Amino acid sequence: MKKTFVLIKLLFLSVLLQAQYQFPACSPDWDAAKDHYKKGEQVSLDGINYTAKYYTSAKPGHASWQRDGGCGDGGLGPNYSGKQRIIGYLPTWIPDYDIKNNFNPEVVTNINVSFLMFKRNNNNYNSNDFGSIALDEFQLKKVDSVLTDCNVLAKAKAKNVKVSVALGGATDYAFLWLMSKYYNNDQKLEEIATLLVNYINERQLDGIDLDLECWWADPTISGTSDQGGRVRGSKWGDGDKGPHNAAIGLTNLSKKLREKMPNKLITAAVFGTSWYGNNYDAKMADYMDWIGLMTYDFTGSWDKSPVGPHSSLHKLPLNTYQGQSVDNPIYAAEDALEYWMGIADPTWNHAGGFDVKKAKLVIGVPMYGYDFSEKKPNGGNGAKFVPYRDIVKDFPNAATSYDVKDPKKLSGHITLNGKNIYFDTPKLAGEKIKYTKNFGHQGVIIWELTQDVDYNSSSSILKAINEAAGNNTSINSVPIVTWKSPMSNQVFEVEKLSEINLKASATDSDGTVVSFEFEYDGKMISATKQGNEYTASFIPVSFGEVLVKATATDDKNASTTKVLTFTVKKKTIGTNLPPVISKITPIDLSVTEQITLSNIVLEATVTDDVSLNSVEFFIDNVAVTSIMNNNGVYSANWQPAAFGTYEFKIIANDGEGASTSSLTSFSIKKKVSGSICDAVLEWKSKIYAQAGEEVKYNGAIYKNKWYASSSETPGVADVWDYIQPCNGDTTNNCGVSTWIASKAYNTGDKVYFEMNIYKAKWWTKNNTPGVSNEWEFVSKCESMSKISELKYPTVVKNEITINMEINQESDVKIELYNFSGQLIKTLISEKNFKGIKILDKDVSDLKKGIYIYKIRVGNKVITEKMLLTK
Repeated sequence: MKKTFVLIKLLFLSVLLQAQYQFPACSPDWDAAKDHYKKGEQVSLDGINYTAKYYTSAKPGHASWQRDGGCGDGGLGPNYSGKQRIIGYLPTWIPDYDIKNNFNPEVVTNINVSFLMFKRNNNNYNSNDFGSIALDEFQLKKVDSVLTDCNVLAKAKAKNVKVSVALGGATDYAFLWLMSKYYNNDQKLEEIATLLVNYINERQLDGIDLDLECWWADPTISGTSDQGGRVRGSKWGDGDKGPHNAAIGLTNLSKKLREKMPNKLITAAVFGTSWYGNNYDAKMADYMDWIGLMTYDFTGSWDKSPVGPHSSLHKLPLNTYQGQSVDNPIYAAEDALEYWMGIADPTWNHAGGFDVKKAKLVIGVPMYGYDFSEKKPNGGNGAKFVPYRDIVKDFPNAATSYDVKDPKKLSGHITLNGKNIYFDTPKLAGEKIKYTKNFGHQGVIIWELTQDVDYNSSSSILKAINEAAGNNTSINSVPIVTWKSPMSNQVFEVEKLSEINLKASATDSDGTVVSFEFEYDGKMISATKQGNEYTASFIPVSFGEVLVKATATDDKNASTTKVLTFTVKKKTIGTNLPPVISKITPIDLSVTEQITLSNIVLEATVTDDVSLNSVEFFIDNVAVTSIMNNNGVYSANWQPAAFGTYEFKIIANDGEGASTSSLTSFSIKKKVSGSICDAVLEWKSKIYAQAGEEVKYNGAIYKNKWYASSSETPGVADVWDYIQPCNGDTTNNCGVSTWIASKAYNTGDKVYFEMNIYKAKWWTKNNTPGVSNEWEFVSKCESMSKISELKYPTVVKNEITINMEINQESDVKIELYNFSGQLIKTLISEKNFKGIKILDKDVSDLKKGIYIYKIRVGNKVITEKMLLTK
């Protein structure tokens, strides 16, 4: 009797597990020609049963009909009959992942290289030219580099793995703008489709993945707003507002792409739930091979999120996790699937969901978790994002951990050392692909492939997915090559070219290293082996930058190459370059306001080609003791005796008798009472929990946009908005605004930074002038009393054009050195020059590479790099 009970119980559970998409028989079809239906009459339409609430002539779906749920096959269509897809996203921006050497394409069936984006022209979403029908050049280069330089495309084709490019993503507002603006413009959509098809065909890719996101406000882009919560019918029978215009555009674009690429993959990644999901147009599925439901970030990605798993497979009962409620639920992949198939329970903003066939759907596997014990750094929204490989690194048993509130013990949960991390385990990932097989779906999408541990590890998520899918995929771990010496970017200063010693190690975790070689200048260098280390020596053919490769090959013919660069610099006896003084603080001709006299920080960067002997600071010819900090920065705290103007002189001497001096002046002005900063509190290293708090810092007022931690400094951290300077003056002695890191700049805006004037090429924020490509160098601005304008190019081909306007008689000398420190050319040498001059200098005889300007105007010395191309 006991055995019979157990058997019946097991059979019952088996039926439940396999019956998720089984429905009752359908009522008679709704008849559009029938005059009316009476209360209680039952009909079916598109795989859904309905009961008339009262006398009605409306179509089912109207408020006069009660939705009874799916019937027949629920309108879901047949099961997917192909091999389960394992679709991995491969991003272009992970600096610590060696794609070229470490990525193995055979662990997936499909790769989506992420992200190609459209070109954005400005920072005003409401402008007429916010986006262009053109690809963003920077993103284009990164995607192409992954495809070709990292050899992903060739390796994938060799393993019969399909490669698509993912277009859009979470920051491509230009994509959303183009789809919104041109959703019904056949000509423009044709142009966009042609642009994309040409890219795919030229690269010989297998398709395109359309990731239309950005349904939220970006505080750095004017005119953006959150567009979630769109109503698509409701449980009360509210009318369907229809898809967002951008989603209609996406459907129309997909149709054009399908017409132009009948045999290529056209896919999409979409939000799983109705908050943003209601924006989409289900008709896009007619032209797509699959729709990837991003069934992750169900928790953790916003400040008021419940605390629990962010990517559960099975539904989670209410009142299970902290903060979980009817109005703030924790969704699961099952909920998302039902919503997209149109068999979900109606809610306040949808009447059951879409009607996408189950064979078109895939669900998501995240290779990351959320740590609810910490907020997202730098003022971000939600909990801290943690890559899966970092979770396993810090907690070796994480892969087999589980959430005690999960009856199936699938979701991972770490609570050690004060952490509270929820994530997908290998077991859960395996269950997800088995679920898609059992219930007729196409497979899984993975965000993203660089965040897994080594594939041959028992903790690998990718390995678990392949094993659950029945794939006997085994990969060969490539050798690990580590350079021991020289150090990267090391500089050797020698009188003549001589031997350089090389040392590297090579190991192989699942085999043996069968060959190893160094390479320089296209020639192999024989190496001597001792254990796992290899040594060799060679003589460089010339001074300058040296590039050496170390390549190890294992017993399965897999190889790894690591490139090392260093510099061999010629040391010329009798020739010594003087020290270089730069980045002087206070800035020349600057004005500092103080209510009462207080300390002023004096600072300068001083460097030399050999060694420094002394650096001396003087204020009005009175010595001030300075100390050396990191990277050649010298500083001192000086107490002024009175308000007024002071001269700041620096004298630097090197070990071989060469000397450089600089002279700047600055003023200390008594602050007039009633300054706008008087009523604003000084910023302190503490938590600012409420948005909108104003502080003053470094002579300016800032306001926090959201929660600000104690380590987030105004003027640096994105959480602080720059409001205005305390003294009301927005300019410096150069006539343009001083650059503020947290302030947004539009195309053409000019700023002053480190004695230079720069112009924004396009919208930019938090990108440092002189370092970031967002800024274009305009001119030097060291001292308005000496140099009115001095322009010299930093990238040239065959000719250097220099523009000078010196408004005070000065000795001017501009010399060009190679990267080894050798003087190549004297471009200008003028005594007591004053006025305007334009000089053109031919440099076509020089080799391409990096050179150094040494510019002297009076007692000022400027050192800058120049790139010569051919």
